[in-house]
Amino acid sequence: MINPSSNNNLAPSNADYPKSIDAKTFENYQRFTEETISTLSNEITELEEKLNLFTNLLEISQYINQYIKSQNLFPLINDMLIGVFGARYSTIYIKSNDEYVPVTPRQFSAESISLEKALIYKHHEASFVLNSEIPIYETSDEDKAIYSCLGVPIQINNAPLGFVIIQHQVKAYFTKLHATFLSSLANHIGVAIENNLLYNQIKESASKDGLTNIFNKKYFFDTLNALTNIDTLKYSIVMIDIDNFKRVNDTYGHPYGDEVLKTVSSIIKNNTRSQDIVARYGGEEIIIFFYQFIDANLLRCRLEEIRSTIEETIISGDGFFASVTVSLGCYIRTDETVSLDTAIKYADANLYTCKRNGKNKFIITK
Repeated sequence: MINPSSNNNLAPSNADYPKSIDAKTFENYQRFTEETISTLSNEITELEEKLNLFTNLLEISQYINQYIKSQNLFPLINDMLIGVFGARYSTIYIKSNDEYVPVTPRQFSAESISLEKALIYKHHEASFVLNSEIPIYETSDEDKAIYSCLGVPIQINNAPLGFVIIQHQVKAYFTKLHATFLSSLANHIGVAIENNLLYNQIKESASKDGLTNIFNKKYFFDTLNALTNIDTLKYSIVMIDIDNFKRVNDTYGHPYGDEVLKTVSSIIKNNTRSQDIVARYGGEEIIIFFYQFIDANLLRCRLEEIRSTIEETIISGDGFFASVTVSLGCYIRTDETVSLDTAIKYADANLYTCKRNGKNKFIITK
């Protein structure tokens, strides 16, 4: 049994307490702790930034893949890059025959494009970060001056496909981390561009007539029927037929007949605009959709140019030299009650009126 009076014998002696820490040791300890916490905090921040970049990379890749078949893929990617980097400008270049060609809209001069190309070659077509104290691009508007520039190559299987350049108004904006992120993104952009180009080549091939290289009948109707405003559009339809084409084939042979079709198609295509559609309608018939082109006088000039050029062109092939003529029927569609099929029938009727009345002429009606 323990005697209460002897409890004092259990109390710790002064030797059992730790010695007090002097001020200098405490200061060193505090500094070490703060530096450790700061280092860990910086590492955590860096990891968070890398995680955010990785997350953004996944999201951007998914976004790009959604528009892999779009004809507007380049502007879509460009707008996305401007948004992601908060940049003033972004330009995508595609390398063709050792020359970098811009494929995205630009709002500044050709001299700026030349400067960008010079930067690409100056950095040996490799990634670069350029931060300048003076404007990289001399502009009259100081608010639009570019002080930071980031560029990375677009490659597929280590072969150069293009280049991306992003410009910022803020000084010393871009870092190596931006370059790393854009380089990773450029890989996805490269795959998307290659797939997009391949898809559009296949699509264009399917929409073209194999002999004449103008559009085929299916493309003509698919494109126009897909227009939501086709019933309210004002346009002109022209039907063209090569006169005496059967006699050409019988006299000179089908290989020469093919040369005639190709030459006539090329002349017609060269006398239309980019917004118009020229298609092989069948056999030796060709159809033109003149988009919002309804001025009768201007149409007469255009059709006469087509008619006379074809008549005056000597076509050579398979040892033969000859010329052909064409008949053209045109209908100007301004009446919204007239459907596309009906407009084509009216143009076709005008064509066959020409054929019955001597050929090598055109008729225009409204």
